[in-house]
Amino acid sequence: MTTVLVVEDDAGYRDVLGRTLRAAGFRALLVSGLTEAAGATVAQPPDLALVDLRLQDGDGVLVVRMLADRAPACRVVMLSGQGTIESAVDAMRAGAVDFRTKPLSRDEIVAALRDALVPLPSESLEQMERSYILGILHACGGNISEAARRLGLHRRTLQRKLQKLPPGR
Repeated sequence: MTTVLVVEDDAGYRDVLGRTLRAAGFRALLVSGLTEAAGATVAQPPDLALVDLRLQDGDGVLVVRMLADRAPACRVVMLSGQGTIESAVDAMRAGAVDFRTKPLSRDEIVAALRDALVPLPSESLEQMERSYILGILHACGGNISEAARRLGLHRRTLQRKLQKLPPGR
């Protein structure tokens, strides 16, 4: 069973999250803040975490960083009632895989957690670029000038990229 650490200082909302997660088939560990989250991760690292951005005893981004150190496999979804672009960027840089603004429906919460469980692509950026360029080139029937136009590149730039592309798998 997938374990979800819920870090939320609003007791009523935390209880609703716990019931929602249990109904969706998750095991929910409910804590109220940074200090309790640190204690809860010692015994068993969670698979997922729902972390509120603003906590009474600290910043939710600190929880994300703590989880990145103690449970590197844990995927974190950050929640905030006062979400800003800056706070979302801070959370993502700290290791969160998603940032959601409250209020969220129960279905949206469960969907966000299920999405967080989807593994990241194993391809490197260079391999993905190679696949994309070769796909466009194939769609253009091998015409480098047309592929360069579709990619928004100069023809010579595309030719250089094709020479430098890593080998396929």
